Amino acid sequence: MRMTAPYIPGLTRATYQKLGALGYSSREDFRDLPIGTLLDAGIGWPQVLRIIRFLVASGTPPIFRGPTGAWDETKWHRLVTTIVDEGIVSWQEVAVAVLGELNPPQVGTSLASNSNIKVQYPDREAMRNVMEWFYSQDGKCRHCGRRIHLEIDHIVGKNCYTKSGRDPAKADRLDNFQLLCRRCNVVKRDSHKLGGLSFATAQAALMWILLVERPASRTAFYVLCRTHGLTMASIRFDEAWAMAEWLAREGMYELEVDGT
Repeated sequence: MRMTAPYIPGLTRATYQKLGALGYSSREDFRDLPIGTLLDAGIGWPQVLRIIRFLVASGTPPIFRGPTGAWDETKWHRLVTTIVDEGIVSWQEVAVAVLGELNPPQVGTSLASNSNIKVQYPDREAMRNVMEWFYSQDGKCRHCGRRIHLEIDHIVGKNCYTKSGRDPAKADRLDNFQLLCRRCNVVKRDSHKLGGLSFATAQAALMWILLVERPASRTAFYVLCRTHGLTMASIRFDEAWAMAEWLAREGMYELEVDGT
């Protein structure tokens, strides 16, 4: 079957045939493309990833599963209550985890020890200036407004300085720093353009899939991870799957008989 869809580097003839059989025969057909449909059609992940990269670069990212608008605060509250009631975690552990992520550790000390920052101030003045800058922030991610997982970030990255022929050390100025949450910080990097496709950080999304979707096999978990927008190497899924194995031994998770 002849494909009239735009050329996507690296796609095989077999992939184009499968796309054609699914009815994807023009650029417009690729708009709002459900990734699960491609996986269910037997298109391997390396080929699907090429399609995802093409669509993201074209400004028409595909559709991924996840807790959309239907997941209001009530459902999130119910999820946490459920995993506490099941004995997976305690309320104390939930509180400790949240409190820990509210604290942006060593942001001030790491900046004050930066040699590029230190040379900008008289002896022993770097820390005072850094802390003045730190306290002047609003304690929220500049992009999404979250208060957890805060990290220090360059507003204009060192790579931009390098590309424009400027000294990248000049990027280390207090007026060129901002607070971003871990997710927003990762997503803005050129090497992580696909990092924002899932509904949360990979660390959180993997556990959400396990504890909400409850896949009964590792293979099913792989497919769910991909359809939820997780594009990293499969070893990350293997690491997360350990939680299912651990819980299954305590009777808190149902696996298929072979457990594969």
